[in-house]
Parts: sequence; C-alpha cells; structure tokens
Amino acid sequence: MTPVMGIQATPGAFPRILSAAVAVVMTFYAALALGGQVRGGFDPIGAALGAVAGSWGWLTWWFALRGDRPEHRARMRLALLGGFVLGGIGFVLGFFGPLALAPDSNQGPLLGIFITGPAGFVVGTLAGAFVYHRKP
Repeated sequence: MTPVMGIQATPGAFPRILSAAVAVVMTFYAALALGGQVRGGFDPIGAALGAVAGSWGWLTWWFALRGDRPEHRARMRLALLGGFVLGGIGFVLGFFGPLALAPDSNQGPLLGIFITGPAGFVVGTLAGAFVYHRKP
C-alpha cells in the first residue's frame, strides 16, 4: 500500500474499524440491558439478550483491538466456535425439549429462542476462549 499523506494503512484495518463500530453499539445495548436489570428487577429474557450483546461486544472489541495478531484471531475463532456449538445445542434442547415433554404447550419453543440458546452462546464463547488459553 502506498502511504497517503504520510500515513501507512495496515492490512485488514477496515474490518477492524467496522468491528469497533459494531462493538460500540453492542456495548451500549448491553449497558442498557444491565441498567434495566438494576432498575426494574431481574428479567430472564432481558438478562439473556443483554448477556449475548455483552458477549458480541466483547468479541468485537477484542477483534478491533487485537485482530491483527494471529494468536488472538485463533483464540477468537475457538471462542466463536464454542459459542455457536453450545448455543446451537441450547437452542435445540430448549426449542424441541418442551415440544416433546409438553406437546400441548404453545409457548414451549420460546425457551430455546430466548433463554437456553443465548445462555449456551455466552457460556460457549467464554469456554472456547478459556479452553484455548489452557492449551499447552
């Protein structure tokens, strides 16, 4: 790349800048959700969605600040993989479990959509990041 006005752009800077913009939005939403939990009392759906926004905010800030380093990108990939795997398992169990256990309940699948899926994503993301950290 040729420098413009003496500034050398690093490769991959645009995705990291875009990630920082997404991180600002996710952090703002997570802070709003946390404020709602503090002011209005505990709400499981608000807590789950706020935790997912906080996880995405953490991941996007991580990529924005450390995405230029290969070891951090590898750890981010494992964190996302863990989040998607455990989030998918939580979603499937929460969606189809109530259908199998109480077929006449019309709101059973909402458990997987709003509670177990997001909770699995948050736990999987944290577990994936720490599993990579613990590798020899």
